[in-house]
Amino acid sequence: MSTQFDQLVAEIAALYRGDDAADNLEQIAGSFVNKKLAECGASGTEQQQALLVSTIDASLNDQVASPVSLAVIKEVISIVDANEHHLDSESQQKVLRHFLGRIQQRPTAFENVIISARLALSNVLVAQMGWEEAAQELREIRSEQLQRSAPAELRFTVYVRIMEYFERAGNLDQAVLALNRAASVVPTVKDIGQIIWYRRVQARIYERTHRYIEAANTYRNISQSDLKSADEQREMLDRAVRCVVLAAAGPQKMRVMAGLHREKLVASLQSFSLLENMVLKRLIRPAELDEFSARARLSPATMETLVRAVREHNVFVLSSLYTNMKFENLGRSLGIGAEEAEETCANMIAEGRMKGRIDQVDGVVTFEGSHEVEEVAAAISMKRQASAQPPPMHFRETVAAKWDLRIVNLCQAIEDSVDLLIERQPAYAQTLFKSMEQGRG
Repeated sequence: MSTQFDQLVAEIAALYRGDDAADNLEQIAGSFVNKKLAECGASGTEQQQALLVSTIDASLNDQVASPVSLAVIKEVISIVDANEHHLDSESQQKVLRHFLGRIQQRPTAFENVIISARLALSNVLVAQMGWEEAAQELREIRSEQLQRSAPAELRFTVYVRIMEYFERAGNLDQAVLALNRAASVVPTVKDIGQIIWYRRVQARIYERTHRYIEAANTYRNISQSDLKSADEQREMLDRAVRCVVLAAAGPQKMRVMAGLHREKLVASLQSFSLLENMVLKRLIRPAELDEFSARARLSPATMETLVRAVREHNVFVLSSLYTNMKFENLGRSLGIGAEEAEETCANMIAEGRMKGRIDQVDGVVTFEGSHEVEEVAAAISMKRQASAQPPPMHFRETVAAKWDLRIVNLCQAIEDSVDLLIERQPAYAQTLFKSMEQGRG
């Protein structure tokens, strides 16, 4: 065996003639390794594995010049990764792990090959659905190695693969850490396909960590990217709708839903009716909830989130229709008990998603819509007072300019009042606008 190994060392050392260019040396190394594997013939995977391991050891021998070592080992990693010689998964892993174990003593000269070996090993593990182990292997690539030896595109690929593999394994804490690393490299990436891949994984992480508003916005952004298929766009928009429906009720949710409602393709989705009812601030009935959950195939835990989100939405709607309500009446409207209705309102008010106050003695919640009217009126009054202040003599405006300013202030006040009317009394506003249109007819 020692004689055979010494012969292999001598053959590899003889590959370098001193004046070979790097590309030429890689071709020579590739031909050499493939010829040795072909000599194994039908000997089987074990013999091929043994040959590749011996080739790695021989290449790292002191008698072999560094350029040859790099070229031969790079070719071995490439052959194992491409698997043109049909090695089994176990043999692939053994060869790659053997190299990574041997190279620990001199990693700086072999940084590019180490990165390639980690990527190849992760490919083998992914093929066996070993998501967590594949992510751990890629995470073993040190940041300084990537910074020194890998271009920005490769660093980005490594980070996105780590976040995707951890996400698929369910290790969301590590997926979020990898997401933060990838986000720092995004500005340097020009390939739209890479960006879409990153956004898809990012959206899934947001969704699985219950950051539903961010997930909905990310899915919508993907749908607006250079997706060639309308079906892909619908898929992303459908995911966006599902996420925004699951989000906690409040003004931010309403804004995101309104943006999705304006998307042309959303009208063709089965979930459109629920989205539209939410945008128009209509109460969501149990039948609509059941229909949506059946289509979305939600897990029991996600179903609980959906029930809570719809309940909060209904509270949000009722807060725009009533000045105050007893908790027993509110609970009856929501299909829950008075205590649960009180807890829902308390959470929404405490988190700033709804304005109001709770009287626990009388069991009443007061929705502070009237206070918003006063705030708008006060703001309008402050604008008028500010504009009424006489400026210094050298800044005095003409009478026409002052008149224009008053018209602008009046229009702004009317616009603010109409917006508030639409937000707080949508049914009345709709009736009013219809009567105005009939009057014009």
